[in-house]
Amino acid sequence: MTADQWLIPSLPESIPPLILAKADVLVTKTAFLAGLLAPESAACLSRQLKVSDAEYSRIIDGYNTDLKVLEDATNLASTQSILREITELRRRLIAALAHHHHLVQTQPLSDGNGAVARLIVHMHFAQIGLHPHLWSLPRGIARRREEYQAALGLTGGTQGRQPSGGFQRTDKALLGFIAFMLDVCHEEVDYMTAALNRRKLRESVTNAFNTNSRLTEAGIRAEIAPAFLALLIQGALPRSEFNTFTGLQSEAASNQVGRLIDIGLVVSPPSDLLTLEIALPDWFVRELLPDLHEIW
Repeated sequence: MTADQWLIPSLPESIPPLILAKADVLVTKTAFLAGLLAPESAACLSRQLKVSDAEYSRIIDGYNTDLKVLEDATNLASTQSILREITELRRRLIAALAHHHHLVQTQPLSDGNGAVARLIVHMHFAQIGLHPHLWSLPRGIARRREEYQAALGLTGGTQGRQPSGGFQRTDKALLGFIAFMLDVCHEEVDYMTAALNRRKLRESVTNAFNTNSRLTEAGIRAEIAPAFLALLIQGALPRSEFNTFTGLQSEAASNQVGRLIDIGLVVSPPSDLLTLEIALPDWFVRELLPDLHEIW
């Protein structure tokens, strides 16, 4: 990418109040979402979302982007501070989406610019404090990929060049793209927030411990679901506290913990064998987020 591509395009002089309001609310929503998860649980979930994001990018672009392209973009982006000049948080958010638009428009998508643009906006969102590792922008775009392409002015994967070789950009088109992307962001944050609220988590965990074949075949008892839910919410617990939560006698509780470790739902760090930490393998994440892969 050239140096010009890293420049944040100038924003329209007048940004509609609705767009500003949506940007404001998104900041609040993502902070609330982050507050639902302990750091250990957030780290587990983030790893699973990263895997699904790669598949969603393939769906959006129609091919797998070379990992070296993404690595180079990450290294280059880490040296940039292109949003630092914008002091108002909501305008930084809007500028990040404008930059996404700019990056996709400046080179053909066959060069991997789509995946790179999503990676860069993810980094922008992290710097702004939107916790993008806890929700999936690629999922939202993949679910609405035809609208996404239309908002970018793409037809059949191509962009309409001006005679000068550049791309025509009107304030109306840019604002339309930003409004669309804000809607996508809200939808994905809302989806994760609804799935991870305490009531829904309790329902999902209870259902999994009663019906999931991996759990039942491993001999894991349904009545320890509340203990696992407590571990999921808090991220880590002393073994003794977890055993107490199970309501079982000491030997039976220890046996159940061993079974949870064996199937990868719980880990006991070698540095602290008296503590249990949450682990969320893909098959259990699907219990918590049954619609995460709904378009695959």
